[in-house]
Amino acid sequence: MQETFSKALLALPRYREENHFKSWLFRIGRNEAIEIIRRRRRTLVAEAPEECLGADPLIDRQPAAMEVMVQKERLQSLDRAIAQLPDAEREVLALRLQGDLPFKEIAEVIDVPIGTVLARMHRAKKRLKPLLESESNE
Repeated sequence: MQETFSKALLALPRYREENHFKSWLFRIGRNEAIEIIRRRRRTLVAEAPEECLGADPLIDRQPAAMEVMVQKERLQSLDRAIAQLPDAEREVLALRLQGDLPFKEIAEVIDVPIGTVLARMHRAKKRLKPLLESESNE
């Protein structure tokens, strides 16, 4: 993230105001993430799913141990299923769910038409359903 902001600061004079700043910044972050993946030559692991769910740190609930274990298993199943998606679909899913971006901005970030973004999201959901069902049957 630090490298993203550093590159954004250096590129700020080239920023065109007709673009959405958030999309522009996400594109820089996306490109930096791709570069890191290329350098490491290994799979990028998403943030901890618990962080993506937006847990409220002010509420201190202590769920039962069994509940915690079941939730952890579900999140691991979801992570495994998402990891099986093609890169393009996984990227759209992450930008939508973790980045909380609207489809129009996702299209700008990954430089594809909005119809392509919508199709990738639809295919990702369609592929996830049987993957999650097979995970729950095991």
